[in-house]
Amino acid sequence: MKINIKSKTRDYEIFIENGLLKEIDNYLDVSRKYAIIADDNIPDVIIKRVINKLKYNIFINFPHGEKSKSLSEYERIVNILIDKGMTKNYIIIALGGGVTGDLAGFIASTIFRGVDYIQIPTTLLSQIDSSVGGKVGINLPKAKNSLGSIYPPKMVLIDPSTLEYLPTKEFNNGVAEMIKYGLIHSPEIYDKIKSGNINDNLEELIFECLKIKKHFVEIDEFDTAQRQILNFGHTFGHAYEAFYNYEKYLHGEAIGLGMLQVISPELKNDLIKVLQKYALPTSDPAKKEDLIKFIKQDKKVQTKGINIVLVNKIGEAYLKEINIEEL
Repeated sequence: MKINIKSKTRDYEIFIENGLLKEIDNYLDVSRKYAIIADDNIPDVIIKRVINKLKYNIFINFPHGEKSKSLSEYERIVNILIDKGMTKNYIIIALGGGVTGDLAGFIASTIFRGVDYIQIPTTLLSQIDSSVGGKVGINLPKAKNSLGSIYPPKMVLIDPSTLEYLPTKEFNNGVAEMIKYGLIHSPEIYDKIKSGNINDNLEELIFECLKIKKHFVEIDEFDTAQRQILNFGHTFGHAYEAFYNYEKYLHGEAIGLGMLQVISPELKNDLIKVLQKYALPTSDPAKKEDLIKFIKQDKKVQTKGINIVLVNKIGEAYLKEINIEEL
């Protein structure tokens, strides 16, 4: 399956194929030089499928987890790349989940004032969401993704067979973002997640989620208006992550909690049941007053307040600007 993404910077293609990594030389020019950045949680079998086909490469890994999206880790990796002789004609490969894509993409957008990079997402969350759209960045202690760029990849290569190696907790982390897609734009996706076994048609669901991502990215690439609908649940979700110093929750788990804070009361119990089906958290003792301290640092906050995404009917989301007190 293939999806074309139109971008003001450069158009690019997403390829989705089971077993793609075993035939990666059909997609990449193996005579080029590559810098592969991966977290230390990626199974060796996946790494070897990529490295064994690319003769000229630099390989760097980093500690997995949200804490690695930091200035210190960014600086460490850039210094290693330069020490190993990387030049502007190298292509960076982000091999891993959302953290890897964000960090490696941000490095690509800044090293030598920008080099090409390719996203090879290996988690469900990154395959349906973070690898597409060009958002890259790192965190500061008080605010997630507060340093970043919108820098589209050269290509996105998705091999759903890599999900076989994901722990259940990590897989369900991605399901939370899939639930988000259903709530904001597709009652059909939401119903399949709620009532069916998503493994029965996983490739199709990945494809359908990416078509929704394509829709919002193409109408608002630089995230000034309608693309913000993709942030449903993220205002409070990012606050939960930062409040617990990125240690308690995976990203999708926090987004699930964030969605519960802003969804209409009529839909809340239904969403709780769907989250529970995938062992995702549905309550947390953090006080709203404490979370608001982090929301005030959110990059979406403007002079008058913050744009928040609301859902009163499954498949229909809208933006509303409210002040922090009202939130």
